[in-house]
Amino acid sequence: MQKHILIVDDHEDVFENLERKILSAFNDFKISIADNCDDGHDLIKKHKITNPISLLILDLTFKLVKPNAILTKGKSLLAILKKENIEIPTIIYSSHDEMEHIYPVITNYHPNAYVIKSNSSSKELLFAISEVLLGKTYFSQTVHKLQLKRFQYAFSMDNIDEQIIHFLPNANTMTDWEGKILKENVPISYKSIKLRIELLCQKLEVENEKQLLLKLQRLAIL
Repeated sequence: MQKHILIVDDHEDVFENLERKILSAFNDFKISIADNCDDGHDLIKKHKITNPISLLILDLTFKLVKPNAILTKGKSLLAILKKENIEIPTIIYSSHDEMEHIYPVITNYHPNAYVIKSNSSSKELLFAISEVLLGKTYFSQTVHKLQLKRFQYAFSMDNIDEQIIHFLPNANTMTDWEGKILKENVPISYKSIKLRIELLCQKLEVENEKQLLLKLQRLAIL
């Protein structure tokens, strides 16, 4: 059966360039294009029986969202496909190279590939396409490095660190911490909490609690 690739991306120059390069590399493929997730979803359902989509190439963010749009971003499309039990090999092709975007997508929707979009990434995407169609997975080197860094930071934290990180966004004064952080069901002192926060700042190479919160968010630890 002819391979059928669906590109869902709202950048015309991106999907026109991709279509040309994919057909040059895989000249027997059929390419369909949608510039929004609602149309992408409709195409997937339309071709569910006849010439079904073999591979979905999906961006995560869409700037040109229609006022009546239901699926406004790539994660919305992934979520509804998951809900409808529609399984399609998927490559995320996005300029988002922050773990706060990457980690939830990989964890919740398990794409077969994640390629960081750039001016020179089309060759990497073509390689990812060939890998995914062989039943393999592929992730950009940047994604691998970010995942490793997140794992290393998270692995070095114990239960007390995790409690502190969980409560940190809600703590504005010293009294906010009272009775909140427990060690063997006994509250620990504010002095001990402050020392732990300082050690976390050192581990994550930041200077203060505000920077620590931002770093934790970017690493998708918080």
